[in-house]
Amino acid sequence: KLCPKKFQERNPSHRDLAQGSNTRQGIVMPRTSMMSIVLCLTAFLHLKCKEDLPPDVPPEPSHPTIVWVADTIRNPYETSQLSLRSIWGSDTNDVYVAGHNSAGGNASLFRYDGKTWNVIRITNGEGGFIGSYISLSKIDGSSKSDIWAVGRRGSYYGWSPDSSLVIHFDGVLWKEVVMNRAKHSMQGIKVLSSSNVYLSGSNGEIYHYDGTMFSTVVLDTNFAPWIGGDADRMFAGGAGRYPREDLSVYSKQSSEPWQLIQKMSLMEYFNKQRIGYRDFYSLGGGRYFVAGEGIFIITDTTWQMSYGGDNSSYQLIRGTTPTNVFAVSASHLIHWNGVDWKKVNLPEGIENTQSLTALWVKHNMVFVSYLYSFDTNIIYRGTY
Repeated sequence: KLCPKKFQERNPSHRDLAQGSNTRQGIVMPRTSMMSIVLCLTAFLHLKCKEDLPPDVPPEPSHPTIVWVADTIRNPYETSQLSLRSIWGSDTNDVYVAGHNSAGGNASLFRYDGKTWNVIRITNGEGGFIGSYISLSKIDGSSKSDIWAVGRRGSYYGWSPDSSLVIHFDGVLWKEVVMNRAKHSMQGIKVLSSSNVYLSGSNGEIYHYDGTMFSTVVLDTNFAPWIGGDADRMFAGGAGRYPREDLSVYSKQSSEPWQLIQKMSLMEYFNKQRIGYRDFYSLGGGRYFVAGEGIFIITDTTWQMSYGGDNSSYQLIRGTTPTNVFAVSASHLIHWNGVDWKKVNLPEGIENTQSLTALWVKHNMVFVSYLYSFDTNIIYRGTY
């Protein structure tokens, strides 16, 4: 009676409020609508605050610090030289190292199973399948059941005709590959797949295996090429022998023929150092890392000096991604993080030596071979 009826209609009772209604100037609003407004306002303020913040800045690229473990491999034949100079593996518990052994080629190939290094018996004298001296120069593969190694066979003193050697592992047995062998030793190999394999001889020969047969082309008889690249583009480079000590680099696009892209004298090379001629390495994207007196990068037809800070001759390049690449010289290990190269820590005590001979990288591990003495090599396994 104290309140006019009109006023009572505009103001809900306490019971109405308890049942979830609210009013403002006579308009009844459900509680759920109020909650929606609050949520929308909160979201708007959050987005507004986020807009006012500076954009996320990616972390600066870094270089790894490596923790090293040493595995010692001694020549089982006393006073015989051992030089392990090529490493490849399908994984970090299936790693091979190959090289030269002056004791008739015995113990020239070893395998690491994740715990120990064991000799692979190649020659008849050690229970293998080849009845002569052998020396291995390179090993490469596409899987644990497709591994190739190349080198030479025959007399220890000098080369003999038809002395090149190619062996293959199919996951069960190592066998010698039947092919028209090069006159002298085989120098390099790049296994792109089980049906796409390139090999190089010591007289300018380039062999290609398509899964069924070999084809051969001779680039320059005074030329012992390194070989590398990918399925899109391959490279072969190297130095001629005395007296024609010039440097040459050849390239081929996919199924196109090989073409000479650079050639210069040693004098010109050391004056300008504008190309690399060893270990052409690809991690995709049309970019190729090349070792030489420094590190070079090839993109399309453009050569760029990427690193030349220590006057070292770099031999090998390996990596996992375009921003995680390692390169080794006889005395340095350097790392590319996508922005710059920097020396990374080597095992203690070997920084000033001239004895690093091989490099391989997988996942977060680096393997390097170190020539400790005439008959002893150390394989350093680094984790980062």
